[in-house]
Amino acid sequence: ADDVRCTHGATVGKLDEDLLFYLESRGIPRKDAEELIVMGFFAPIMERIPFDGVRTRFAEAVQEKMSQR
Repeated sequence: ADDVRCTHGATVGKLDEDLLFYLESRGIPRKDAEELIVMGFFAPIMERIPFDGVRTRFAEAVQEKMSQR
């Protein structure tokens, strides 16, 4: 059949406190540690974006969202 079905999901949760503690114990401020974790989560996704401008804008949008916290 020519039917196409697509579903999407989203997950929202807290950052791993153990990982945050580890980064903070290495002298990284909490806000920077949170940003590192989030950007690390998005890195594999960003690497798959074939257009530099789109990839850059995506990274900027994530960082902008993080700064609003």
